[in-house]
Amino acid sequence: MADTMTDQPRPLIFNFLSLLGIFLALSGLLGAAILGTIAIGVREPSPSLSIFAWIVSPAIFYLGIFLLLIGLLRERRRRYKTAPDRLPRYFRIDLNQAATRKLFYACLFLLVLLLIGTSVASYHAYQFTESTAFCGFTCHSVMAPERVTHRISPHAEVKCADCHVGKTPAQYVEAKFYGFKELYLLASHKYPRPIPTPIRVMQPLRENCTGCHWERKFWGKVHRDYSHYITANDNQHWTLKMNVKVGGMYQFGGEGEGIHWHMKISPKVFYIATDQRLQKIPWVRVVAEDGKETIYRSTEDHLSDKDLSQYAIREITCVDCHNRPAHQFKAPILAIDEAMAHGYIDPALPGVKVKGVELLAAPGYTTQDQAVATIREKFLTFYRDKYPEIFKNQRQKLDKAAETMATLYRQNFFPEMKADWRSYPENIGHFFSDGCFRCHDGLHLNAQGKAISNECTLCHEIVVQGPTGAVEANAEGLQFRHPVDFGVPAREMGKCTQCHDGTVGG
Repeated sequence: MADTMTDQPRPLIFNFLSLLGIFLALSGLLGAAILGTIAIGVREPSPSLSIFAWIVSPAIFYLGIFLLLIGLLRERRRRYKTAPDRLPRYFRIDLNQAATRKLFYACLFLLVLLLIGTSVASYHAYQFTESTAFCGFTCHSVMAPERVTHRISPHAEVKCADCHVGKTPAQYVEAKFYGFKELYLLASHKYPRPIPTPIRVMQPLRENCTGCHWERKFWGKVHRDYSHYITANDNQHWTLKMNVKVGGMYQFGGEGEGIHWHMKISPKVFYIATDQRLQKIPWVRVVAEDGKETIYRSTEDHLSDKDLSQYAIREITCVDCHNRPAHQFKAPILAIDEAMAHGYIDPALPGVKVKGVELLAAPGYTTQDQAVATIREKFLTFYRDKYPEIFKNQRQKLDKAAETMATLYRQNFFPEMKADWRSYPENIGHFFSDGCFRCHDGLHLNAQGKAISNECTLCHEIVVQGPTGAVEANAEGLQFRHPVDFGVPAREMGKCTQCHDGTVGG
C-alpha cells in the first residue's frame, strides 16, 4: 500500500548538518540555562562564567538553529534533484484541527520563551561587554597594563565604557565595531606592543569627563605635597609644597584663570601635533571671544604651512592634558619616592633609591615573573655583598623593601607588552615628559614675537621647600630652588626633561 508508514518519505531533518544543528542548539540552550542561572545567582560572576553564559552558549544555540535550517534546505534541494517523488509535503497549518491547534500553541509558547531568553541573554551580554571585567580580563595579557593601572587609579570605580564609549548611539556602534577589529588582532596575535595611543575611537570625550567633573567648579587653587629623596645626598628628604592654580571659569561669571582657562567655552585653543602620541606640537591657535585669531609657531620646528596641512587641527580637550587619568605608569624615581615617603622602603638604607631605580629600569626583562625574581635576588645580593652588617641585622627591612619593589614593578612595568612610563608619557606636569612644555616652553612665538608664557607662577606657586631641618616657607610664594646646586638658577636650566628621564635626576 502506497500510504503505509514504510512508504512515507523520510523527514528532511535526517541529515548530518541538521542533526549536528539540533545537537548544538540543545547544547547551547542547556548551557545558557544552567550557566545563566548560576551567573544571575552569583553576586560577582567571573569573566569566564559571564562569557560562556551570555555570549558563547547563545552563540552555539543560534549556530545550531542556523545549521538545522541550512541542512533542511540542502536536503530538500538534493532530493528535488535525485528523487522528487520522495519529497515530503510542506506542513499545512489548519487551526480547525485540534491536533494542529495544540501544536501551534505549543510552538507559540516555545517562541515566547525563546524571545524572553534571548532578551535576558542580550541584556546581560550588553551589561557584561560594558563591564570593566570584560575589558580588562577577556584579553588577558594584552590588556593587563590597562587593567592593573586602572585598579589602583583614582578612577578605579569608573567602568571602562563610561569613559571609552561615547554617549550617543553612533559612538556606541563605532566603538563596538572597533571592538571586532581588536578581537581579530587578538586572535591573530597581530596586535602591536605597546598598544599605540591615543586610539581615536576609544579616546575619552570631553562630555564623558564633564559628566562627573563640572567645568564651572574648576576654580581656585589645589594644595599639593611632594616628598623627594635626593640620591646625591644619601636619600636626603626634600619637601616641596605648592598651590596649583587649577582655575577655570567662576560659576557666577565668565572670567577665567589658571590651568583650566584652556577649557573655557571662549576663547578656544587649537593645535597641531606631528606625532601619534601628541607630544610634538609646533603650531597653536587661540581664538578670542571676538573671533580674533592668534597663531603661535615653534621656533624649533621649522614647518611651512604646506608641511602643517597634512596634519589634523585639534581642539584642546580634557584628555590632551589629562591623558593618563586612569592608566598612569609611574617612573621608577617617582614610584620609589612615594614608597619611601609612606614607609614601605626605609630611606635610612644606604643606596636604596639608586639600587631600586637601577633594578626597576634595567633592560632585558622578558616577563614580569622573571623581572620580579631578578629584582628580589639582586637587591638582597647587593646588600649582602656591600653592606653585610645591614644584611645581617636589618633583614626584615630589606625583605620589605624588596617586596615593595616587586609590587611597584608589577603595577607599572609590563615587559610582555613593552609598556611602562616611557611608552605612555603623562602630560600633567613637566617632570619626566614635556607635558605642559609641549606648548609652554617659551619657544612658541606669534607674529609679533610674543611667546606662550612659560612662567612657573602661571600654573603654581611654591609655599614650602627645602631639606629636613632647613625648610623655607612663604605663603606668598617662593622662587623654585633646585635640590642640587648646579651654580645656575633653576629658571635658566631649561626643561626638566633635559635631566629628569625617570631614572636619573631624582
